[in-house]
Amino acid sequence: MAFIELKNVSKRYGKRLAVVDFTLHIDEGERVVLLGPSGCGKTTVLRLMAGLMAPYSGSIYLYGELASTDGKVLMQPESRHIGMVFQDLALWPHLTVKGNLEFVLKAKGVPRSERERRISEMLSLVSMEEFAYVKPTRLSGGQQQRVALARALISHPRILLMDEPLSNLDFELNLRLRRQIIRLQNRIGFTLIYVTHDREEAYDIGTRIVIMRNGRIAMVGSADDAEAYFSRLYSEIDDA
Repeated sequence: MAFIELKNVSKRYGKRLAVVDFTLHIDEGERVVLLGPSGCGKTTVLRLMAGLMAPYSGSIYLYGELASTDGKVLMQPESRHIGMVFQDLALWPHLTVKGNLEFVLKAKGVPRSERERRISEMLSLVSMEEFAYVKPTRLSGGQQQRVALARALISHPRILLMDEPLSNLDFELNLRLRRQIIRLQNRIGFTLIYVTHDREEAYDIGTRIVIMRNGRIAMVGSADDAEAYFSRLYSEIDDA
């Protein structure tokens, strides 16, 4: 069985189907990008993977175990070994950079000496050592993004979910952080599921692209496959 597997997953919000018959397998170590416009169901898929909500129907398997099925969350979010970085970052403004990282480790009962080691290692990985005692409100947008990434990775998750994390940054900073995400993924080895509406960002980050439209999977393949899909789509629109 795949590292992550979604089988015929659907999700309703009231009468509206946000995700429809979503079936996808993801192997360990992949970088999978969910690409599509706002409202197509990308974020809902991430929240379903994280266990923050249950599917209306269908099943989700993590590491070969049934995690959610038909309206039930069987594996709780804290047991899924998942880190998350969402668009609003949700850094704790009253804590320093180090405090933001330490809070996660304290919640997991990590001993103090191990906390110090992990924090030092993670700040080094994201090049934020000199900002350890600075509060997030004093940081630039790019620096805040790196802190959010460090906080998500400090607990050593097996899976990292990222939802439009770079959408508010200028192009140059966006590009630099994309490269850092890829370097970290190659070095640490987590499986990445990344949501974006930006094709160039998707092609740069993803080893596999999942195009979504109206809650459904429209295509799964490489960046070249995705570009061919859009070329056909635009050709059909022009011909109509």
